[in-house]
Amino acid sequence: MKKTLIIGIVLIILTLSLVVYHELINASVSMYSLTNPMSKIENKKAYINVTYVAGTITSGEKNSFYVMFSDGVQYIVYMSNSFANKINNYLLDNPDDSYKIEGVTKLISNTMEENGKKFVKEWLNHTHNHEEENHSHDITTDEFYEYFGYIYLDNTISLDVTKIIIYITGIIGILLIFYSINTKYHLI
Repeated sequence: MKKTLIIGIVLIILTLSLVVYHELINASVSMYSLTNPMSKIENKKAYINVTYVAGTITSGEKNSFYVMFSDGVQYIVYMSNSFANKINNYLLDNPDDSYKIEGVTKLISNTMEENGKKFVKEWLNHTHNHEEENHSHDITTDEFYEYFGYIYLDNTISLDVTKIIIYITGIIGILLIFYSINTKYHLI
């Protein structure tokens, strides 16, 4: 019985230590701090405070790549279409507010770069005067990476194995402590 209680307490202490360690290692940082033109930091937990949803670079059935603005800086964000619609509706109803989203950074692929360049060209053609209709707004690869950097924010839900291990360890520790107390005092 004492061994069970000691093992339970050790598991709870281990769980709390893992939670603190996991949160320190995976602390979310502003996407702005990661998007300097040469940054290629992958798998870093990051966030942006979205102020405007410009549109999609590529559309999928469930998830799409969106161009979103935060404080005048544009980012590419991969997220579910329903969540993007929720953000857009919120921002339309609250134009002076922003919507914080979190995700993990991923490198921009060549395909996404090509689609992004098409998006920027259409965006620039749409936003400029009709007097400039004959002017082409093609952008180079270098200009694309100046606009967006080399990474995008992946907001899709992913399985975090570390969190699952932490939860299981904590649950087992609590059960062992409860079992020890129940064996001694016959609570149940």
